[in-house]
Amino acid sequence: MSELQKLLTETRARTQEILQFSREEEERGLELHRKYIVIDSMHTGEGVMPYSDRMISKVREMVAEGRSRNEITDKISSMRASETYKDQKTREEHVKVWNTSGVTCGNGTLWIGMSGGFMEAVRYISRAHQRIRGLNCVEVLATCAEDIREAKKEGKHAVMWNFQNTTVLDFLSSFGDMETDLDNIDVFYGLGVRSMQLTYNLRNLVGDGCTERYQSGLSYFGVGVVERMNQLGMLVDTSHCGYKTTLDAVEVSKYPVAATHTTCKVVYDHKRGKTDDEIKAIAEKGGYIGICQIPTFLGGRGTIKEFLDHIDYAVNLVGSDHIGIGTDNMYSSHVPTELGRRSGEKQPSNIGTWSGFGFGDSRTSLTLGSEMKADESQRGSLAWINWPYFTVGLISRGYSEQEIEGIIGGNFLRVIEKVIG
Repeated sequence: MSELQKLLTETRARTQEILQFSREEEERGLELHRKYIVIDSMHTGEGVMPYSDRMISKVREMVAEGRSRNEITDKISSMRASETYKDQKTREEHVKVWNTSGVTCGNGTLWIGMSGGFMEAVRYISRAHQRIRGLNCVEVLATCAEDIREAKKEGKHAVMWNFQNTTVLDFLSSFGDMETDLDNIDVFYGLGVRSMQLTYNLRNLVGDGCTERYQSGLSYFGVGVVERMNQLGMLVDTSHCGYKTTLDAVEVSKYPVAATHTTCKVVYDHKRGKTDDEIKAIAEKGGYIGICQIPTFLGGRGTIKEFLDHIDYAVNLVGSDHIGIGTDNMYSSHVPTELGRRSGEKQPSNIGTWSGFGFGDSRTSLTLGSEMKADESQRGSLAWINWPYFTVGLISRGYSEQEIEGIIGGNFLRVIEKVIG
């Protein structure tokens, strides 16, 4: 049995253990998953991220040299752009995972924007273009709704690109010339980016993030960012935005806005969740709320059950037409142990790059509670490869075919078409 098949067996057994779905529910869910367009409104990075043998060797070499995590990450990102299509074993795994997931389109984060800036973001875009060119027989860039529909017809997989922070604009880099910084949005649009999150967790010159100490709204510059995105046809994402910033974005925007990967604060009071007020405001503007699958954001045991609980709550609050799935997860394999947990660390060493998560506050941090399984999002019921069984889970909760079509992709596609074209 291959490692991938072993993982599939594990995740599906875990899902069955939790949901106790019937054979009929399973067959119906898998049928609908194959039938309809499936969109992950936010997945991490490229979504499918296996490490080739050469990448593993390079990681170990750079660790031995004492290179920093940022240096290693940048080098591996550069290698992955070509290894994914040049290395036969890695390419086969990449394609197999896409096909097994049944995901038609993934909205992937190119850059979170905690360091670097404009030119670093351009490098990441260049690498993403390189990978798509190398995989053009199976993977395409989606810059509008029709690209996603065509990918479904042709049996290909579409990818959209987003930034999770507007610091990518290099705020006031040109001696305080805000107009120049706004023009950088045009540059990214021209390079294929179609979605941008206004803030990450902390404050920037656009507004406040969800874990910031104080919750102010959009700045004048933030208003300008939203207006320029409206002009171009870019989706405004508020997932990590603070309460007032989210409501201001909804008010200022001429078009629907999204929270592509969040949770319901009433179900579990985590700072990354959205209040009823925010969810209602987004929905009333015709927008979209994607429920994510980070165990620490879901509460309880952080499994597919809690994930479906958040979907149920949001649907009951604003209706199924505004709800979808943005996993905030990815498939990753053969990750070198050197990139995992290191001795004496309370968190996996990569967590520190996720600025704004306070490790001491259970309502802010990514620290797993005692009831949560550390591997639930990698080898458990929330593993990215388990996507077809998210649809089975909706069947088990009694959703109709029409509701499921919307939740697994149709609702996000409608917003994409309205905002982007």
